[in-house]
Amino acid sequence: MPNKLICIAKIVAAHGIKGAVKIKTFTEDPLSVADYPVLYNKDASIEYAFEVQSCNQDMLIAYLDDVNDRNEAELLKGRELYVYRDDFEEPEDEEFYYEDLVGLRLKLQNGQEYGEIASMQNYGAGDIVEVKLKKSGKKELLPFTEAIFPNVNIKSGSVIIVPPHIENIDNDLEG
Repeated sequence: MPNKLICIAKIVAAHGIKGAVKIKTFTEDPLSVADYPVLYNKDASIEYAFEVQSCNQDMLIAYLDDVNDRNEAELLKGRELYVYRDDFEEPEDEEFYYEDLVGLRLKLQNGQEYGEIASMQNYGAGDIVEVKLKKSGKKELLPFTEAIFPNVNIKSGSVIIVPPHIENIDNDLEG
């Protein structure tokens, strides 16, 4: 599997007059962003070395190398910050990164193929799984809950799914 770039933060604003930026993190521990000595832009053509000044909930205040004033910092607003997947720590047993779920096969409890995970999203109200149905190719969005996804097995490359619309399941599987 290629070493993918994963978005872990986003510059949301300039902070002060000396070039600091506010960075919204997408990590469980916001300060873990500082564990990576370099962050990248979307295609890794630009590297950002940085120093965290403070942290408040999921927001960091940081200075980026070569950003020396507010005007330069304002130009970075909206810039997503990435790291390579291979730079992540390996998860503990029974843990996984959402990025590792993308592409996994979805199976019903009886073993029948249901589809695959197309993407993981979070629009603020909770984690959402975009599912691509096997037969029809249609996509559906489902909340990522233990009731709907009771068994995630990264090693086997599959996830058990109990769709909330189980009464319509035959239509979904037939296309």
